Amino acid sequence: MLLTAPRRWGKSSLMYALHDQPWPAWSVRQLDVEYVETPAQFLTELAANLLQLDPVLGVFKKTRELPTSLVRWVSGALSEVEVGALGDLKLKLRDSLRDEQWPELAEQLLGQLQRLEGSLLIVIDEFPMMVDTFLDKDQEGCLRFLRWVRAQRRPQQGLMLRFLLGGSVNIEPRLERLAQEAVLNDLERFQLQPLPLDRAIEFVTEVLKGESVPFEEGTPRKIVETAGTGVHFFLQVLINECMSEMRQQRWPRLLVEHIQPAYESRVLGPPNRARFSHYHSRLKSNYGALEEPARLLLAELARAPVSNVDELRMVLLRHGLDKVELDDLVARLESDYYVTRSGGEVRFHSNFLKDWWLRNAPGIRRKP
Repeated sequence: MLLTAPRRWGKSSLMYALHDQPWPAWSVRQLDVEYVETPAQFLTELAANLLQLDPVLGVFKKTRELPTSLVRWVSGALSEVEVGALGDLKLKLRDSLRDEQWPELAEQLLGQLQRLEGSLLIVIDEFPMMVDTFLDKDQEGCLRFLRWVRAQRRPQQGLMLRFLLGGSVNIEPRLERLAQEAVLNDLERFQLQPLPLDRAIEFVTEVLKGESVPFEEGTPRKIVETAGTGVHFFLQVLINECMSEMRQQRWPRLLVEHIQPAYESRVLGPPNRARFSHYHSRLKSNYGALEEPARLLLAELARAPVSNVDELRMVLLRHGLDKVELDDLVARLESDYYVTRSGGEVRFHSNFLKDWWLRNAPGIRRKP
């Protein structure tokens, strides 16, 4: 299963909940692979994490029943470091693994898991970002890795093994441009959605009551409308900043008129600027030659509630970027949750992100 959502939408919290409170008879291991750069490094992360499970460790202590190459790799590392020293174990496994060995050892590792009983869920967070890095470094090697991932859906005997892949970016448009979308097209998709208006208001009301905050009728609705989204995290940030302002000003209760000023000065202002800075820093690190046109389009959208495709194309023309494929750029921004597109109209993915971009992104000026 592929679980996707923008950053700060609660994807990682959901994954941690699966890890901390697994279903009966299930074991769960979680990996964050955002900074993994090669398939071989991925295998070391996976192996080191799996070895933290006693049943898996028990399998690798029966060295006579294991493939020789797998024994040499894993047992050699275990002989020098304690299994519980996860960081040291990763380093040792990485140092003793050649890049070209990973397919064989990965097959052997997962093959040995079939000797176990029960159910195992492997949660791999930021999988699409890892794949994006693989594509930058070695396109053919990345595609071999993705075909290997796809092959893990084969029928299994013994252990029930499942993978949950999480991501805050969408790698599929890039695979489509390479005509390689088939390597992931059989994954079951699940996308986290914001709370609808009524549930968001109910959520804010419950939080305020749980914090024993006196509030005027209509305040929860105003908080939701001001944030412009039903995402738990964004609502919680605004609630916390309103509560902080309330304590600082010594207001007896939280009023509707308090919400907008707290949003503009605290949520969009310096206290939370760094909290959401990854939205603009990611353009620099991930977009390459498309960074400048992406910033120009987002600046245009931040200054206007909505723009049509023709208006955005004129923005690029005015800046001498007529060779940029606008549809491809909008598709990428949409897949990374910056914008949404409906017909010929394009807008920010959320009002919260639009407001933050207008206030904090470099080089933005309001239209007169």
